[in-house]
Amino acid sequence: MQIYKNQIFRLLDGPSDSVALIRDDDKLVAYRLPKVSETCPLVVFSHQQLERPYGFGAMAPNWKLFGVPLIARIENLSSGSEIHYQFLKLLRPFLMPVEDVVNDYDGDETRNTVNENSKVEGIVSPLVSYCDAGPDSGEENDVHLNADFKFYLVDKPGSSEIKMNDPVPISSLTKNLDVTVHWSDKMIEKYDTCLLSSLPEVFKPQLFAKRHEESISLYKCLEGFLQEEPLGLDDMWYCPRCKKHQQAIKKLDLWRLPEILVIHLKRFSYSRFFKNKLETYVDFPIHDLNLSNYISHIDNQLSNCYQLYAVTNHYGGMGGGHYTAFIDHGHGRWYEFDDDRVFPISEDRIKSSAAYVLFYRRVREM
Repeated sequence: MQIYKNQIFRLLDGPSDSVALIRDDDKLVAYRLPKVSETCPLVVFSHQQLERPYGFGAMAPNWKLFGVPLIARIENLSSGSEIHYQFLKLLRPFLMPVEDVVNDYDGDETRNTVNENSKVEGIVSPLVSYCDAGPDSGEENDVHLNADFKFYLVDKPGSSEIKMNDPVPISSLTKNLDVTVHWSDKMIEKYDTCLLSSLPEVFKPQLFAKRHEESISLYKCLEGFLQEEPLGLDDMWYCPRCKKHQQAIKKLDLWRLPEILVIHLKRFSYSRFFKNKLETYVDFPIHDLNLSNYISHIDNQLSNCYQLYAVTNHYGGMGGGHYTAFIDHGHGRWYEFDDDRVFPISEDRIKSSAAYVLFYRRVREM
């Protein structure tokens, strides 16, 4: 699996999956699943904890992703109890020792009593007992009183809570179930969430190359836009000759350049599992954008140089945001437009990671 920002970005579950789409600094996680029928739905568990902002004017608390997703195939999935049980079973290796959990509480008398009891043979935590017992055990009801998790089935319209005895809406066509798990503060203390967030690495690309910096030039973006791109299995090309979808290579070329050039930076990423806002800083020229090296058809009568005259900025995320604009009023006099407010700004403020759309006009070659 390819992991990005605590969620599964791409499944690499077949030998024919293209590895050409994987970059050196991508995070790949390997999962070992039991040999069950592939018709059983693949359940993907993503973790969220409540983030409480501090300080004056702080926004309302919100749920924030953390850790590496866990996955499982569940046979005969019919109700929420199977999902609850399977998640607790997956969490068993991350369960903190009983004495470590007890040491977090105040009171020497309580601590000594529990430490003595923990030496008694057969004493285990309720969650471990549940994982050993299974969902059909008589201990099931007691365990749910201790496991303070909430499960939500995520689909395109939104999400709905999964209750213990309620049926899970799946069909014969369902291949994957995306489940978001809300962790309470009590459960955060019971499990080693640091281990859940930092899996052991078997390959560290930073040992062989410089660490990737979250910045890129506009010229690099153009090179990536115009280079050959292998199409994956989910985006195959339909061949008009053989009448079949085939894997192919896509290539774009710039043939002519306009008088007004509008460049739309990719700030929103969409995948099979989630949507994400990209905050990468793009370093773009203000006075001397030269596209001579990127044009396929040379026209000596027209200039290939451009000057920036406006920028649209986007602040926020996928769920909501705010737009502003920078505009050159002539002779290097830049102004910021923010709703009904307009005020002058210096040119060194034009470049930022919020830049979304760039507006250039053709000028004579420098």
